Amino acid sequence: MRRAARRIGAAFLTLLALIAGTLGLFLLPPVVHLLLDLADAADNLNVAAPVAHALSDELVRDLLVGGTFGVPLGAEPLLSDSERSHLVDVGVLFRILMIVGAISLAALTTLFIRRRRWFFQALHDGALLLATGAVLAGGAFAFAFDATFTFAHELLFPGGNWTFDPATERLVQLYPMNFWLLTAISFCLVLVGAAALGILFARSQRR
Repeated sequence: MRRAARRIGAAFLTLLALIAGTLGLFLLPPVVHLLLDLADAADNLNVAAPVAHALSDELVRDLLVGGTFGVPLGAEPLLSDSERSHLVDVGVLFRILMIVGAISLAALTTLFIRRRRWFFQALHDGALLLATGAVLAGGAFAFAFDATFTFAHELLFPGGNWTFDPATERLVQLYPMNFWLLTAISFCLVLVGAAALGILFARSQRR
């Protein structure tokens, strides 16, 4: 029983580390800029693409450092109080996930140094678990995006401060639904790819 619990725990550490690492990848400016361009965010916000990129970069920075999201657009704030409040909640979740991911990576590094066989077992199990979840989530986003998006937000933000009007509120003009559809599907594809590589690598080391 104890051995099974350790195996499950190590698998979840792997899953969390891979998710956090993928999230970090998707927060990189070149990745965000590409997704913004594909979603026509600049046109939605009626600004040039470099301006949209710069605004997004500042918001992402505030997500990571716990900023106030008081980014200006011209002579006024880009976002309303309710939009900034939502991003504060998102930032808390992001930072928790990144911290948990870093702790998981440190634990896995220790496992690799001390018990390499356990490490590769954890990598295999965690990557397999991640691949299964990512395929299911990706399918849900691809075939029922609105329902899946709503479910995820109701689960993560039960206070209900996540609904905005794209005709008047700039948060969903800068990050329109097409942005989130592209991001969600791309994120799941990258997770599946990372999991597949992890499984193959773990199997090659266990032979």
